[in-house]
Amino acid sequence: MDYDFKVKLTGERERVEDLFEYEGCKVGRGTYGHVYKAKRKDGKDDRDYALKQIEGTGISMSACREIAVTEWLHPKSHTPLQYIRRTE
Repeated sequence: MDYDFKVKLTGERERVEDLFEYEGCKVGRGTYGHVYKAKRKDGKDDRDYALKQIEGTGISMSACREIAVTEWLHPKSHTPLQYIRRTE
Protein backbone atom coordinates (compact mmCIF):
# COMPACT_ATOMS: atom_id res chain seq x y z
CA MET A 1 0.00 0.00 0.00
CA ASP A 2 1.21 3.51 -0.80
CA TYR A 3 2.64 4.99 2.42
CA ASP A 4 1.24 8.51 1.85
CA PHE A 5 -2.22 7.09 1.16
CA LYS A 6 -2.06 4.98 4.33
CA VAL A 7 -1.09 8.03 6.43
CA LYS A 8 -3.93 10.08 4.90
CA LEU A 9 -6.47 7.29 5.42
CA THR A 10 -5.37 6.76 9.03
CA GLY A 11 -5.82 10.47 9.73
CA GLU A 12 -9.35 10.49 8.29
CA ARG A 13 -10.57 7.26 9.91
CA GLU A 14 -12.77 7.60 12.98
CA ARG A 15 -11.31 5.79 15.96
CA VAL A 16 -13.57 3.71 18.17
CA GLU A 17 -11.94 5.36 21.19
CA ASP A 18 -13.19 8.74 19.95
CA LEU A 19 -16.76 7.50 19.42
CA PHE A 20 -17.43 5.35 22.50
CA GLU A 21 -16.63 5.20 26.21
CA TYR A 22 -15.92 1.59 27.17
CA GLU A 23 -12.86 1.52 29.45
CA GLY A 24 -13.26 -1.06 32.20
CA CYS A 25 -16.59 -2.31 30.83
CA LYS A 26 -15.54 -5.69 29.43
CA VAL A 27 -18.48 -8.10 29.47
CA GLY A 28 -17.01 -11.09 27.68
CA ARG A 29 -14.69 -12.66 25.17
CA GLY A 30 -15.70 -14.36 21.96
CA THR A 31 -13.93 -16.34 19.29
CA TYR A 32 -12.61 -13.25 17.51
CA GLY A 33 -12.09 -10.73 20.29
CA HIS A 34 -13.45 -8.94 23.34
CA VAL A 35 -16.95 -7.55 23.94
CA TYR A 36 -17.50 -4.34 25.91
CA LYS A 37 -20.53 -2.42 27.17
CA ALA A 38 -20.19 1.04 25.62
CA LYS A 39 -21.83 4.48 25.58
CA ARG A 40 -21.61 7.10 22.85
CA LYS A 41 -19.31 9.99 23.73
CA ASP A 42 -21.26 12.52 21.66
CA GLY A 43 -24.33 12.16 23.91
CA LYS A 44 -26.75 11.69 20.98
CA ASP A 45 -28.48 8.94 22.93
CA ASP A 46 -28.20 7.22 26.29
CA ARG A 47 -28.40 3.65 24.93
CA ASP A 48 -25.96 0.93 25.81
CA TYR A 49 -24.01 -0.56 22.91
CA ALA A 50 -22.20 -3.87 22.63
CA LEU A 51 -18.75 -3.10 21.24
CA LYS A 52 -16.90 -6.07 19.78
CA GLN A 53 -13.20 -5.54 19.11
CA ILE A 54 -11.86 -8.09 16.67
CA GLU A 55 -8.24 -9.08 17.28
CA GLY A 56 -5.57 -9.53 14.65
CA THR A 57 -4.24 -7.74 11.63
CA GLY A 58 -6.56 -9.35 9.12
CA ILE A 59 -10.14 -10.48 9.17
CA SER A 60 -10.91 -14.13 8.53
CA MET A 61 -13.73 -15.45 6.37
CA SER A 62 -15.50 -16.82 9.44
CA ALA A 63 -15.36 -13.35 11.05
CA CYS A 64 -16.85 -11.89 7.85
CA ARG A 65 -19.62 -14.49 8.05
CA GLU A 66 -20.29 -13.54 11.68
CA ILE A 67 -20.68 -9.88 10.66
CA ALA A 68 -23.01 -10.85 7.80
CA VAL A 69 -25.17 -13.02 10.07
CA THR A 70 -25.33 -10.22 12.66
CA GLU A 71 -26.59 -7.82 9.97
CA TRP A 72 -29.10 -10.41 8.70
CA LEU A 73 -30.48 -10.96 12.22
CA HIS A 74 -30.99 -7.22 12.78
CA PRO A 75 -34.83 -7.28 12.71
CA LYS A 76 -34.85 -10.05 15.34
CA SER A 77 -32.00 -8.67 17.43
CA HIS A 78 -32.23 -6.38 20.43
CA THR A 79 -28.75 -5.07 19.59
CA PRO A 80 -28.54 -4.11 15.91
CA LEU A 81 -25.17 -3.73 14.21
CA GLN A 82 -24.37 -0.01 14.18
CA TYR A 83 -20.72 0.36 13.18
CA ILE A 84 -17.85 -1.69 11.87
CA ARG A 85 -14.43 -0.27 12.66
CA ARG A 86 -10.97 -1.75 12.29
CA THR A 87 -8.34 -1.13 14.94
CA GLU A 88 -4.59 -1.11 14.34
